[in-house]
Amino acid sequence: MAKAVHLGAWFLLGCIASSFVAWLGALHPALLRVMWVIYIMCAAGLGVVLVTDDAVRTFLKLSEPDYYALLIAIAVSIVLGGIVTWLIGG
Repeated sequence: MAKAVHLGAWFLLGCIASSFVAWLGALHPALLRVMWVIYIMCAAGLGVVLVTDDAVRTFLKLSEPDYYALLIAIAVSIVLGGIVTWLIGG
């Protein structure tokens, strides 16, 4: 139970960070470019980690299902945080 709460807290932290970045991008036009750079860097990082999955997975000592679940959770938290900020009109 404690592990689920811990992983849920990390997921919510990712959602909060993503919504903060999206909110900053909506706040001022100059910050919109910074927001896109951050999102593109996150997408590139996820792409690199997905391509080098065997090396990264053994380095982190994770099983294959846990590793892909972690990647999916990171991607969903980034997307969910940005969409929520967009939906509330931020």
